[in-house]
Amino acid sequence: MTSLLRLLALVGAVSLPLVPVVGQVSQPSLNEVHARYAAPLTDQIEDIDAAPADDDLASVLAEAYGSNPAIAAQRYDLRATDDGLGIALSRTRATVQFQATTGYDYTDPGAITQAARPLADRLNNPDIERNDVTTQLVVDQPLWTGGRAFAETRSARADIAAGRAALRGAEGNLLVDLIAAYADVRRDGKVLSIRERNVTVLGQTLAEVVARRRAGELTRTDIAQAETQFMAAQVQLTAAQAQLEASRSTFARLVGRTPGRLAPEPPLPLIPASVDEALDVAAQANPDLAAAIMTERASRARIAQARAEANPTISLRGTAGTTGPVSPFDRRDQDITLGARATLTVPLINGGRIQAQIAQAKNRNSADLLRVEASRRDIVDSVLTTWNAWASAKRNVEMQSVQVQAARIYYDGTFKEYREGLRSTFDVLFAQNQLRETEIALISNRRDAYVAQAVLLRRIGKLDVASLLDGPTLYDPAAYTKRVERRGALPWDFGFRVLDIIDHPSDRPQRMEQLKPSNNTPVIASPTTEQEPTIVPARAATPLPNHSPRQKAGNHE
Repeated sequence: MTSLLRLLALVGAVSLPLVPVVGQVSQPSLNEVHARYAAPLTDQIEDIDAAPADDDLASVLAEAYGSNPAIAAQRYDLRATDDGLGIALSRTRATVQFQATTGYDYTDPGAITQAARPLADRLNNPDIERNDVTTQLVVDQPLWTGGRAFAETRSARADIAAGRAALRGAEGNLLVDLIAAYADVRRDGKVLSIRERNVTVLGQTLAEVVARRRAGELTRTDIAQAETQFMAAQVQLTAAQAQLEASRSTFARLVGRTPGRLAPEPPLPLIPASVDEALDVAAQANPDLAAAIMTERASRARIAQARAEANPTISLRGTAGTTGPVSPFDRRDQDITLGARATLTVPLINGGRIQAQIAQAKNRNSADLLRVEASRRDIVDSVLTTWNAWASAKRNVEMQSVQVQAARIYYDGTFKEYREGLRSTFDVLFAQNQLRETEIALISNRRDAYVAQAVLLRRIGKLDVASLLDGPTLYDPAAYTKRVERRGALPWDFGFRVLDIIDHPSDRPQRMEQLKPSNNTPVIASPTTEQEPTIVPARAATPLPNHSPRQKAGNHE
């Protein structure tokens, strides 16, 4: 401790007079110690943004929108959902197959077979050898699937709509994370600057206190107070550096690169004027609610799809083929066959499988219908919660802006009075700490208010790249859906789809059951005997029967 005080006294007497903390003052001091130390002037928080920026929020959002792997994976998941539509459309399209079969048979004839053969065959070759080749072109065209194709197509399109809503929600979540990470980096950068400035000012104050102690004006207690505050500021500085690097790491994870010098956050568009407007917009545009509604429509269409399994089907098959020896091969020896078959398939007994599928589809649809209502409640709750968080942070910013001005006046006045001997070392250190903590609280609440706006936009379904930015290339999910519809299409597809609509099964959901209210007044069950818990030592788990550790692995059946 003695060596530290000597070092600080030496620094205060020699080095520090040449390096002012923030600015210089020209007012007279009571003794020569004050003349050697500058009075720390307090800058405005906005001065931290004075350095020119080389990175902005619009560029960050556009870059992450096009390169973030999580969103890219979600888009490919949506494409896989689109492919389900192609599978559904294939139910009414013709399939063409080519089959070729060749074979060789060898027979060592017995006496009866040999006697029945012509004499010439027996003299030329006593054995019997045969070879043949058969080719066939098969065309299958479903005429009526009993409504299966129609129901499956409806459910596939509803799945696509739900997937698109889920993608919008995922993009909104990414934008919220990006805006929060951007604001976090700026907040933590400002906090770090304040912490660094605080360490510099407290180091100056500590050196001055040591010098005044040597001059006989202060006591060891004043030195201990200044040293304690200075070391605490060092700890806060280290924590601020770690927090900034953590925020920069989150930024890099989302964007794919580290942030540069970030420009101030721009105002966000489409902020609702009232909470009622926010709730109205959310009811129409929230992607989570839209996904729940589309999921319910898809499961409702699967009710009709399950019912269609009990309907007859009609299909048409055409075949063209050849049959003849493969060796020696002669085209004139090949028989040509042409055929056409119309097939009616009527399910009669299925062991209860179709009824189970219908019941399963109804129960899943009932669950999805209830999830729609749950989603509506979640939206109301989240919009109100986010609105209140924004209002609270905004109100805090207004009050803390005044508080910072008061804390700045309080600190400046306390420091001047300290120089005049009217304030103690504790007073000036306390005022210094109050000013810095108030500045940091103001910066944090500005960040919270801005991020709350972004979260509110996400909750009402208005946080998307198309609304926030002008100019970036947007992902169009409908383009791949059109490719899926054209893939494998035939000119007469529409006609067979119209036939499949005839007498298609109903998708009417089941009537949901609700628990009947009890006539008895509910009460909490009687408590058990009150126990006084105590700490117990650790113990090993008891082996299960027939699973003793002593058993060998080969003994298991």
